[in-house]
Amino acid sequence: MGAPTAPYPQSRFIQNIEWHWDTHHTAAPGSDLWPVTWAGDNNLYTAWGDGGGFGGTDQDGRVALGFGRIEGPAEKFEGFNVNGGKNAEAPASFAKRGKTGGMLCCQGVLYAWINRQNGAWPDVHEGLAWSTNMGRTWENSSWEFPKGPGNFKPSTFLNAGKDYTNLPPDLAGFVYFYGIRQGHDTNIYLGRVRMNQIRDRTAFEFLSRFAPDDKPVWSADVREIQPVFTDEHGLGNLPCVNYCPALNRFLLAIYHRGPGQLGIFDAPHPWGPWTTVAYYEDWGGMVADGQGLTCNFPQKWMSSDGLTLWCVFSAYGGGAQRGIRAHDKFNLVEATLTLRDSSRK
Repeated sequence: MGAPTAPYPQSRFIQNIEWHWDTHHTAAPGSDLWPVTWAGDNNLYTAWGDGGGFGGTDQDGRVALGFGRIEGPAEKFEGFNVNGGKNAEAPASFAKRGKTGGMLCCQGVLYAWINRQNGAWPDVHEGLAWSTNMGRTWENSSWEFPKGPGNFKPSTFLNAGKDYTNLPPDLAGFVYFYGIRQGHDTNIYLGRVRMNQIRDRTAFEFLSRFAPDDKPVWSADVREIQPVFTDEHGLGNLPCVNYCPALNRFLLAIYHRGPGQLGIFDAPHPWGPWTTVAYYEDWGGMVADGQGLTCNFPQKWMSSDGLTLWCVFSAYGGGAQRGIRAHDKFNLVEATLTLRDSSRK
């Protein structure tokens, strides 16, 4: 059998993405996950799992979940441990239990979806945590999305500019988040909540269907949630979506299995319709063995024309120890997009 085909047609807007592996550099060996968000202080904020973070190792400074700050340009960034990890600015809020793959800074507050690690993955509760002091301390929601077969669990946020201030006008006022249903690993689902109600579970809405004019219809009942993305070859649980304002496109990156099995997609809306930019089986020479975790294109490091990007990504396992050797660390690489001629008109 040949390599599986991509789940969506080729993009009519983006012709190609080229990875510049000579720019690949790493930090924080022994720490994985690395979601990122751009805050109002012009720094990126991030999180890692099961390690010491920046300057640490798998054992040196190890915490279950730590939070960090990334300062400067991509070419010469500096990473600092804010909450937990080696030489951290504040003690760990999640020293023994907790993981996050999705962060957002909105109206000066950092948010993170938290896997409570109260069972064997994926049978875990998912909650929300927030920090009003740029990650030094965190507060947990009293509510949770419960574990159980078929239950929806949010995992990542749509990120759109510094402090979430660069959304298209028709999306303004809402925070959007993505997740999967436990035991169903081929679909991605979408929810939203008003920016001033993020901590209020009763304010959440879920995309339940599309109207005849293709506008999304939202429901307060999570049982009515419907997929916005499907890949029958499988999906990781951490879809990473970033808005590129210069192109007015949403970029979705998700692994369909292992670290070399990455898909990059684009769409005019956070819910699609999606088209394929690239669909790999051996991205970075890492093949299928292991796990692909996150793959983000932070808007802070996008060029003004949207064609040069920097990718922060995380991978784990045997495959990730091959090729570019991205296993269990913070990874950064430059990429460039080529547009189709028709998209320039």
